[in-house]
Amino acid sequence: GATTVQVQGQGSGNAFPVGTNLEVFQVTDAAGNTSNCTLTITVIDNVAPMVTCPANITVNAANGQCGAPVTFTATATDNCSGATVTTNPASGSVFNVGTSTVTATATDGCGNSATCSFTVTVNDNQAPSINCPANITVNAPSGQCSTAVNYQVGTTDNCASTVTVSPVSGSIFAVGTTTVTAVATDNA
Repeated sequence: GATTVQVQGQGSGNAFPVGTNLEVFQVTDAAGNTSNCTLTITVIDNVAPMVTCPANITVNAANGQCGAPVTFTATATDNCSGATVTTNPASGSVFNVGTSTVTATATDGCGNSATCSFTVTVNDNQAPSINCPANITVNAPSGQCSTAVNYQVGTTDNCASTVTVSPVSGSIFAVGTTTVTAVATDNA
């Protein structure tokens, strides 16, 4: 009778790694004659990794800034080792005030990929500051009971802001004391 011996490879019933696996068998008959046969077993990984995103994130803008750096972690598991995760934008990026979407992509060594996404919301909780001029005293022109008065009101903010003034600069003011009200407002 002939005997068969495996001379290369994993053997039946064993776990084969992803890729091409060569199995070589040698058959020897009773007279000592041998012959080899080759079997190729190809294992294909077509299972995408599982990617896990963090919950949506909400932060306040950094002091004096119209955004904030935000760090986070997305993770992946895979049936094969070596899955990597990238995020766009990257963890640690500065996010502007408002809501941004982050996409995390996990890719394994066989080119399979999966994505998930979450949002980063940056709130502007910093009020603008307003720069009013000092109180203004002017004399009305001779024979007049009023005069035009010009002034400047400024504002600063971590984000853009606008100023509304009432009455506006250049208005005609009657003799006496008039209060000018200036309000600085930002988009928040």
